[in-house]
Amino acid sequence: METLVEKAKSKDKFAMENIIEKFNYLIFKESARYHIPGYTTEDLIQHGYLSVIKAIALYKLGSNTFNAYCINSIRTNYKALLKGEIKHFREVPNNDMLDFDLSSNYEFTLEDEVIAYAEVEKLYISLETLEPFERRILERYYILGQSLGEIACDSEKSYYYFARIKKKALKKLKALM
Repeated sequence: METLVEKAKSKDKFAMENIIEKFNYLIFKESARYHIPGYTTEDLIQHGYLSVIKAIALYKLGSNTFNAYCINSIRTNYKALLKGEIKHFREVPNNDMLDFDLSSNYEFTLEDEVIAYAEVEKLYISLETLEPFERRILERYYILGQSLGEIACDSEKSYYYFARIKKKALKKLKALM
């Protein structure tokens, strides 16, 4: 393997392809483990190939551990890619987004109104599929602002009964939505 890496370092394409082929299975296996937003499986496989090329370039000849070095390099590069994407999604691109006291508040667009209308319509249709007592509990809890304890006081049923019914009704709504 050491001679193959030496040839690849001297720009021998056949040696480079041969080394990549040896790590092909590992690249496919590792790329299947990761689901990174914005990256397809093919992108992740290409990233694995680039990891092997990078490992060849950075490997010190004479260490006699290229296989372990390359395996570690592939895995580390996938983890670094995932970590970078997670950090990217946590960043706030504009500091003004954090300041809600600005005079220029977000203006709803026509698309926002259409989406909201469609969601409300879907909610009303879903609410119609609930049993009347389930719908009444959700109405009293969410619209009238009553607690489950207050709802239970008006009935002979226990607090836990109403908590269970509320949870079951919300589960139904979630499935329908």
